Amino acid sequence: MILHIDANSFYASCERLFRPDLDNKPIAVLSNNDGMTIALNQECKKLGFSRGDVFAKEKYRYQRNNVFVFSSNYTLYADISKRINMIYEYYCPEVEFYSIDESFLNFPDWKNMDFVDLAFEIKNCIWQSVHIPVSVGIAPTKTLAKFCNSLAKKRNGVCSWFSINQEEELKNFKSYDIWGIGRAKAALLERKGIFSAYDLKNYPLHLVKKYLTITGFNTVRELNEIPSLKFETSITRKNITTSRSFSKKIETLVELETALSEFTQLAVSRMRENNLACKFISVCILTGKSYNENEKSYYNVAHASLEKHTSFLPEILGTAIKLLHSIFLQGYKYKKVMITLLDLTEDKHIQGELFEETSIEILNKKKSIMKVYDSVNEKYGKGTLHTGLRNQIADFNSQGNHADWIMNRNFLSPEYTTNFNELPIVL
Repeated sequence: MILHIDANSFYASCERLFRPDLDNKPIAVLSNNDGMTIALNQECKKLGFSRGDVFAKEKYRYQRNNVFVFSSNYTLYADISKRINMIYEYYCPEVEFYSIDESFLNFPDWKNMDFVDLAFEIKNCIWQSVHIPVSVGIAPTKTLAKFCNSLAKKRNGVCSWFSINQEEELKNFKSYDIWGIGRAKAALLERKGIFSAYDLKNYPLHLVKKYLTITGFNTVRELNEIPSLKFETSITRKNITTSRSFSKKIETLVELETALSEFTQLAVSRMRENNLACKFISVCILTGKSYNENEKSYYNVAHASLEKHTSFLPEILGTAIKLLHSIFLQGYKYKKVMITLLDLTEDKHIQGELFEETSIEILNKKKSIMKVYDSVNEKYGKGTLHTGLRNQIADFNSQGNHADWIMNRNFLSPEYTTNFNELPIVL
């Protein structure tokens, strides 16, 4: 049996976690550079706001409706997500962390288990331990568990496939809202006479495979209670990309180097957290859209292959900086720089050169350096130890304004659980 657990209004719930004054208050969370709304709670939705609202246009309407606005605090959200998943692992032998706010729990077919009671127990435990509300869908397949979760939000937080009128519920559910289908296929589905999830469930499999490919084929099988999607307890990334849009466009190479240094360090940290190493590096710069006809547009990308797989930050950053120099052009106003680490493999599988006597010794020294780097940053916060290039441009100038390449995060909440200096104080 599979349980799909989804944290309700997760970002907004995290922001409310250490702010009891925000209970039952409307909350909106903004994207990078405070551009648009990416998450909001039910109280905010009831006021007529929705995901995708451009903040610059809705700012005064937010103020008039007393909406509490926050910049995205991904450090806080990731830490709360880890705490929730630790509870899942206590209850279940097999957990797939699908996203920051969603997980699948795969239970054996225990005949003496009441999975509805178990779902309520997990739900209540998370509320008592972490104070985050969740909803739980119970079904024999992942697709049906996701479907039941969408129903659970209006049914006291828990919904089982075996306790509902299955045919009626599927008929009332849009086909393109089923996980794995999506709105992009809505027009195609309607031309084939498929309007509801029930229509999709009963569509012939040979036609499903023809028009919706293998993904749709597996989805329809899952709607018919046939498990067809693998359970991924450990997912090896194919690549790691780090990028941020700058708060203001920048023109100098030194500013781009500073930003690239920061993003490379973040990418390598993510890679090392998964015990991975890369062999291929890609760097991209672009100017972005401009409404000024006199402002030139430019986009370019450069790639490099390393001699061997590595997770050594100085080596990766050195290559990334060379790639940046090869594509940088004067006279343009840049909006973004991006680094991607590819051809990832497990770090423990890396071997030295056979005829190079010192290669193993050098490799061990690099590993020791990065081990110290990781431990210091884990203990004192990310970025405590960083490369010298990161200091070329000060984060803040003498007037107190942050550097142009740093994101606008004017409504950022404290990192309550990961930064010692921002621990909540009880008076």
